[in-house]
Amino acid sequence: MPADSFPLDGNWSFRPDGDFVTFDSGPLQARIYKDSGHLALAGPSLENQPLANVIQFAPPAVHTASRDFSVGPLISSKRSKNGLEVVQRLGATQITALITFPHDSVLRYEVTDWSDVLPIATAVAASSDNTEHFYGLGEKFNSLDQTGKRVHVVTFDDPGRKGDHSYKVTPWFISTRGYGLHFDSRAETIFDLRATAPDRYVITNPFRTLAFEIVYGPSLRDVLSRFTGYMGRPFLPPPWIFGPWISSDIWRSGGEVRYAVTQFRKRGIPVSAFVFDSPWETAYNDFTFNMTQFGQGGTFENEHYEGFGSVGEMMSFLQTHGLKVICWMAPFVNISSADENVPGQNLGKASNYETGVEGGFFVRLNGSAGPLVVPWWKGRGSPIDFTNSAARAWFTGQLQKLLAQSNITAASHIQEPAIGGFKTDDGESGNGPNTYIPSGALYADGRTGIEMRNGYSVEYQRTVSNLLGDRGVLFARSGFSGSQAFPGHWAGDNEPNFGDNGLPGVIVAGQSAAMSGYSIWGHDVGGYINHNFSPVSPPDLFMRWSQFGCFSPIMQMHRQVSSHDLRQYPWGYPQAGETITKNEALANYKFYTTLHTRLFPYIYTYAKESADTGIPIIRPLVLIHQDDNRTFGVQHSYYFGNDLLVAPFVEPATRQRTLYLPAGQWFDFWTNEQHTGRRDIVWNNPSQPDLPKSKIPVFVRAGAIVPLILGDDTQSLCDSNYVNSSDVKSWDGGLELRAYPAGNTQLTMFDGTAIDSAASAGSTRITIITEKRRLLVRILAQRPQSVRLNGTAVCEAPSSGDFDAATEAWRFDTESGFVLVKFAHRGGTVIISL
Repeated sequence: MPADSFPLDGNWSFRPDGDFVTFDSGPLQARIYKDSGHLALAGPSLENQPLANVIQFAPPAVHTASRDFSVGPLISSKRSKNGLEVVQRLGATQITALITFPHDSVLRYEVTDWSDVLPIATAVAASSDNTEHFYGLGEKFNSLDQTGKRVHVVTFDDPGRKGDHSYKVTPWFISTRGYGLHFDSRAETIFDLRATAPDRYVITNPFRTLAFEIVYGPSLRDVLSRFTGYMGRPFLPPPWIFGPWISSDIWRSGGEVRYAVTQFRKRGIPVSAFVFDSPWETAYNDFTFNMTQFGQGGTFENEHYEGFGSVGEMMSFLQTHGLKVICWMAPFVNISSADENVPGQNLGKASNYETGVEGGFFVRLNGSAGPLVVPWWKGRGSPIDFTNSAARAWFTGQLQKLLAQSNITAASHIQEPAIGGFKTDDGESGNGPNTYIPSGALYADGRTGIEMRNGYSVEYQRTVSNLLGDRGVLFARSGFSGSQAFPGHWAGDNEPNFGDNGLPGVIVAGQSAAMSGYSIWGHDVGGYINHNFSPVSPPDLFMRWSQFGCFSPIMQMHRQVSSHDLRQYPWGYPQAGETITKNEALANYKFYTTLHTRLFPYIYTYAKESADTGIPIIRPLVLIHQDDNRTFGVQHSYYFGNDLLVAPFVEPATRQRTLYLPAGQWFDFWTNEQHTGRRDIVWNNPSQPDLPKSKIPVFVRAGAIVPLILGDDTQSLCDSNYVNSSDVKSWDGGLELRAYPAGNTQLTMFDGTAIDSAASAGSTRITIITEKRRLLVRILAQRPQSVRLNGTAVCEAPSSGDFDAATEAWRFDTESGFVLVKFAHRGGTVIISL
């Protein structure tokens, strides 16, 4: 039964009757009203007033084949192991429910015994007014604030204008009232967030269960941290994940692979990963490299590039160019495939299909003896049943064989797979024309398509992620509650423009996903779809998207391939009078991929924080400033980590942007111009000869400590042992620390390096505890009389050239206002005093 046909819109009461039974957990109090069956949770306010914030729910509603019911008065209650067991009236019969606090500050209500009632659908509702705003619900493209919308929670592949459609969905929201709500159902719930009535939200569930959790804060950071604490947090993936990626919709030959990698290196663009998107296999999905395809050479920019003689040769080539490998996959094994004009491709039945049939490894369809066969965008195939342990073993065995085929020899003489990740495409319920998970689908664990239209993506991603462990990464498109624990994810297919399905919508999607617990997230820089280009300037769009990519956790350029241009490459956007060898868009891309690489210590520090606390790397302003209602509607500016505020351009051909700065003191990342927050500012692109002409508004919070890789010559975030080549420079551990002293602030980096910044009238002290490494410290301060390291005076360099040549020195940069201090740290504690 579709959730939107549940006829309960007008039958809600928010006036509880009589006394209530309570159950306390720390500062929270659960209440169930004896005479009416209303449920409430009371907790402290942001000002720490006890039990001042009360979330009030109407009695839940139940739909059966014969009539609708509201759960009624309390018949009895008794203490259970960690809560209350309550018996409530339901029409002429009764139900039993548990009210518990299963996790810190999380209240759960669950019906455990329906007696003789056979629910078809259930619903809950709570009172709400126009001061309450809602965020989350997965990766929403249409708006960060979902207030006033009716959200259909179902995974859906929609490459066009998204509207309410999402690849990743979660029956979860965060409310500005200081709590979150997770409806525990994999079915296609509907969240009506004051769309139908102005005084309530209603959640309807077309399934026989009724269970939900209220996650209390009152801080929104605590709400999100507590939700991910029991739903799952991303582990910390390997460092190379956070270097820029090379990707394209198709690599037409091995020669094109050589061309792409060679030219990225030749043009000085740092990269750490190479993605084999579809097609790379002989058939979908037999996990066998099509060496007819990759054995062929190709001519590009009037130069011929040879193909590869074997998988091993191709993997060694990528390894020694500083690249880990990610292979695309989908959860279908084909019986027939679309003709993509690829030599060596098997358009018939995949070689592993019959083994899957014989083993019963595919999803079945109710009433059918054989496996489910569905049409999808690469042909026709059967989805693997990831709830079947034997199917998982069969599937992962094929991936293990593929990983072994990619083995290379590291500098330590140890064999290691070059393949470090899988791009786990698809997993959604369908894409409109095609239904991938019909409601009649049957799974080994007893679930049906009703639950698996959402739940399938989690089982798919869990299976692949468990194989790789924390040594690898996913790049998943679909997702549901729990998927956020299997990093990483990307925003799917979008258009190369400034419209609703272009760059602005993807910026919104990243923040919406963050409010749903996703942290290790990226997108296709430039927009994947090869039509609906920005009518003003495709190069301008590409530059703006590259800038957003720099300040995203994962930076990957990925586009559909065209036969008449090179727009799948960053050098393919020359403007009038420019060439593919030298153009502004290419220079912009090189600058921002270099900056993204240099920001690795900062990004990885907050990736570790995500693993520890569940707080994402991308942070909407409302997550940090829920006490400022000006932040409620901000959706194209966000925190990147704790200390950087980023405001990408969302309009074409402009160098000016109006944006809201939240409370505090802020410094322009490019110029160090100071701004006072809690107001709108107009940002104008500064003209600086040593930086690209096109910049993005970025601000640094006063008190911030921002660690970067020292220097701009790191070419790969793969470690030097893996790369095993002196031609590619990996990070050697050198650090640049940028400090913006204000009071006393601290930062502990991912590797345990601890930095303390203390500023008082007339003096500044930076304390650093770290291993042996080269250090350059930039301190935003007035020109000091002297600089001391552990009490010993440091020589001032008379010029920038002298400073660059020195091993240990300081100087004051008049233009930026930074005091620069450089030295070779021998390990332990060092104190810089100004």
